[in-house]
Amino acid sequence: MTTTEPVKFRGALPMEALALKPLSEWYGSTVEVPVNLIKPDPDNLRQEFDADDLTDLGRNIQAIGQLDEITLFPIMLGDDLWGGFFDLHDGERRWRAARSVGLPTLRAKIVSRPSNEEVMFKKVSRVLQTRSLSPATKVAGLEKALQDLGVLENPGSWGAYREKLGGGQEWPQLVRVLLLSPGVRSLLDNGQINFTIAQSIGRLPGELQESIAEFVVVNKINGRFLATQMVPYLLSHPDASPAQAFEQSRVGDWKHPTKTPYTKGHTPSLDERVEDFLSDCVKWERSWEVLVRTGLVHNIAGNSTYEYRVKDAARRISERSSALAERIARGQSEAVTGQLNEGGGSSAMTVIDALADD
Repeated sequence: MTTTEPVKFRGALPMEALALKPLSEWYGSTVEVPVNLIKPDPDNLRQEFDADDLTDLGRNIQAIGQLDEITLFPIMLGDDLWGGFFDLHDGERRWRAARSVGLPTLRAKIVSRPSNEEVMFKKVSRVLQTRSLSPATKVAGLEKALQDLGVLENPGSWGAYREKLGGGQEWPQLVRVLLLSPGVRSLLDNGQINFTIAQSIGRLPGELQESIAEFVVVNKINGRFLATQMVPYLLSHPDASPAQAFEQSRVGDWKHPTKTPYTKGHTPSLDERVEDFLSDCVKWERSWEVLVRTGLVHNIAGNSTYEYRVKDAARRISERSSALAERIARGQSEAVTGQLNEGGGSSAMTVIDALADD
């Protein structure tokens, strides 16, 4: 078919025939409405329309006809006086496509204007259920809807509107983004983090969000790594620093930190356990010596990423070694006190036995 005229569907009235009817009989009618009489919704939540996609759709309508009618509201100047134009309720993409290829009319169903709340529910539902739209558009649509409903500042009530707003599987992610701390939301709005990273950070308590977001931006952390490794670690270890979460996630196997390194069924002796621990301590000492001899500290000077990671690792080791020394000292004191209370002396072996039993 080479004609630029759209295929006509039976049952669609010409506009002239509709104009002869009383206004009360317009509603429910399917009419061929001139494209230039249709006014798009200036508050349409969807603002993303690909020009090439619209042209392709317009040519498709030319070739096989319009498959689904659009829906319109008459613009009224009074209770019984039509203003000569229609408001577009559903079908802006088809309307834009028709204009792009010069189609003169579109098949439309004329409906009465529902309440503002009903219109809003339908608009947001279309946005949330359109897979091709960006997450940013969906977040903006949901945020505006919650604001119009007067519940934006009351997150506990959002779930009651989920079905009416068309919230599907993406609802939890969208809500997380809306609940982000202002600093993290600003990073998203400015394009410094993407939606995947933003909604992953949204799983964390508010007091952790900005420090994690900053670490992600500075270190260019991959969104998948953040979502599948770092965030689960932080949820299990809320006191961990961003660097600790990164290092533990990078090395892996953090979910089983107490997994025994010994053969199944083998119960190591106290001597074996102590020797293994002290061997690991020697490895750390030697790593420290290499760090000093090779001038690593000087080499990373000025590289804020490496400086932060190394400094934070040293802090964690220092905290743990101090805690261990304090625990041993406390155990020695408790063991000696116990021996004295029993009227006996103490020996190094007794202290070690007390620590082992503890």
